[in-house]
Order: sequence, then C-alpha cells, then structure tokens
Amino acid sequence: MVKTKGIEQGEGSKAKKKSVGKKGKEKAAATTSSTVPEVSTPKPRYPEAYFNRKILVGKVLDFVFCSWEGFPIVEWIRFQGIEPLFSLHKASYPDLMKEFYVKISTSSSYSPTGISTIVKGKSIEFDLDKLHTILKIPNLGVKGWNQRTWVSGDGFDRLDCVRVLFGENADPLQRMYTRNLPLHYRFLHRAICTHILPKAGGFDEVTHMEAFTLYHFVTSRPINVLFLIVKYMHSIHDRENARLGYSNIITRILECHAVDFTGEVHNDLQSSDKLGKGTLARMGFKKHKRTGAWIPRDEDSNRIEQEEGEAEAGEEAENAPLQIEPPPQPIPDDHPPSNRMDELFNVITGMQKNIECMKRRQKRFLKRFADAGLVVYDGLISPSSSHDDDPPDDAATDDMEGDLGGDDAGTRMED
Repeated sequence: MVKTKGIEQGEGSKAKKKSVGKKGKEKAAATTSSTVPEVSTPKPRYPEAYFNRKILVGKVLDFVFCSWEGFPIVEWIRFQGIEPLFSLHKASYPDLMKEFYVKISTSSSYSPTGISTIVKGKSIEFDLDKLHTILKIPNLGVKGWNQRTWVSGDGFDRLDCVRVLFGENADPLQRMYTRNLPLHYRFLHRAICTHILPKAGGFDEVTHMEAFTLYHFVTSRPINVLFLIVKYMHSIHDRENARLGYSNIITRILECHAVDFTGEVHNDLQSSDKLGKGTLARMGFKKHKRTGAWIPRDEDSNRIEQEEGEAEAGEEAENAPLQIEPPPQPIPDDHPPSNRMDELFNVITGMQKNIECMKRRQKRFLKRFADAGLVVYDGLISPSSSHDDDPPDDAATDDMEGDLGGDDAGTRMED
C-alpha cells in the first residue's frame, strides 16, 4: 500500500508541477509582451507611383566661358534680368522634391498663378510676387502659355517667330528642329530646356512654347519667366510620368520656408551640370583651331584649313618679290614656252637661225676666195678699186650678223 500510495502521490505531485509550470510560462510571456514597445510603420511621404519618378538636376550657366567666347546668350539673359536663376547653385533633394510635387493643390487660391503644397508637415505657398522675392528675378513681361499649339494674343506673331529663328522660308505649320537653328540660338534653346522649361531629352526638337520663349529672348522682348515656371510646375504635377524638374529652385523655396533638411539624401551639382564648353561638345560642336569659331564636329575642317592655307599662300605670293630662276638654256624670247607647241616652234626657229648663220659663213668664204682670184663668184667679184673702200671682212661680217641677229644668238641656241 505504501508503495502504491507513493506512486500515486508521485504522479499527482508531478502533474501538479506541470500545471504550475504552464501557468508560469503564460504569465511570463504576458509580462514580456507588455514591456516591449509597439513599432509603428511610418507613413510614406508620397504614393508608390512616385517611387521611380526621375529627378532633373538643376544647371548653372558658365558666364565666364560664355563672356570670353563672346556668346550673345549673356546679353539675352541680362536683358530679361534672370542672371540669378542661371547662377542658382543648389543641391537636389529627391524625396523632398517628390513630396513637393505630389501634394500640390489644384484647388488652392494660388492656382494657377501660384503653388500650394506641403513638405515635411510645413505648408508651402507662394505666388508670382513671392517667388520674385525668393529667386530675385523680375515679375514682368508677357505671360503666354499653351503646350498643344502656338500661343495666341499679346501681339505674338508666330510667322515672324519662325522666320526670325529659322529663316525667311520657315513655315509655322512645319515641325521645328534645332539642327536648323544657328549656333547661338541652339545654345540658348539648351539653356531654356534646362532652366525655364526643363526636359530630360528630345533636345533636337523645338516645341511651340520653347520657340515662343526663344523668340522673346533673341528679339529683346520681356517675357515673364516666373509665370512660365509656375505653369510648368503644374504641368509636371498633372502628368503621370513627367520628370521632376527645378531641383535647385525647389531647394531654394524650401530654404525660405524653413524646411528641415537634416538627414535628407541629396545630390550636389557636378562639373557636368554647368552649361558651357562641355555642353557645346555634347551638342556636337568643336572650336576651330585656326579661326577660333565653333563649328559642327562633322564639318570638313580639313577642307577649311586647306582653303585658308591656299588663301594665305596667295597673299604671301602677292606681297613677296618675284623670283625667277635662270633657265639652263636661255632663249631670246622674254616669255617662256607655255606648252609643247611653243617649245617646238622655238626649236625650229633656232634651227633656221643656225642655217642662216651657216649660209653667211659660206658667203664670207666664197667672197675671200673670189678676192684672191681662186674662184669666180658672180655678184661678189668687182674691180680691185671697188674693193678698196669695202670695210674689212670682220666689219662686214659684224654688220651682216647684226642685221640677221648675230652669231652670238645662234651660238647660244647651239649650246
């Protein structure tokens, strides 16, 4: 009985211990779970559709290079009073830019000539006057906007626009391409497409708004750049896959609204983000070494150098004294033979002179023999008295040779 009781008690004791252990574990687990703080998932700043939206990094213009090269873009920008816009050197903050665009309100009182949005809990609101204060560029000039066709009104003539930019034969109904623009207009177009109406590519084509803006720059007509920036920001917000532009401008706007940049990922401007010599190279231009002019890279510069070299050689030849080397066989003619026929004619003439010279010598010999009475030579024998007044043979010979050109000339030909 004792053994059985012990076994029963042992079993009962063991079961009791297991029961207590299970309750203890449950209590311990409850205590542990109550001491660990709950981790909440942060709410994303912008929807998933903006995760892969690309950022267009801002640019600055190399004013030193453009002034040194004498590019008119410097004067065009200064006339519009927008040098600060092209000198704004700010880093880009991708996350802040995405939040800026996704939260733009279209029902705000600032729309469509202003922006109302929220970034990191701060309300960002500005109109053209406030943006003028932020960017330090004038709120003046023509306000025109149309992304589908030509801008109408405000005295704008689209026919005059295309003819000023592309030449007298241009038609406003045709598509416009930068390859048909002069160099300085083409460089200005690139600046407009990075600062005022930014786009990621397609620089070979000129849109209506780009042509409208170009026209006002090159003809020195004031245009409201602030208005263009605000309208284009709304356009970027409305398009699903548009690149997010104005990174340096947005950074400046957020700075003026005291947005905290701590811990934000940013990208500083690189040397390639400067519009200047490198931009011209990427556009397909190079500087001619001799003339200093910027020409298309695919142009035949060797041909230009050859033509310039020939022109310079011609000028040097005109200014230099004429030097003629003496020919190995001088000829009495002042003009050298111009072709083979002239040369052959001169040879025949020389042979004729040689024959005449031989005939004269033969006459002299016959005359001397006749004077000596050795031969009878009609026309030369005369009374002895008649020969007294004759000049010496040498003198007579000289006179005859002088009349016929002389032995010297024939000798030179024979040599």
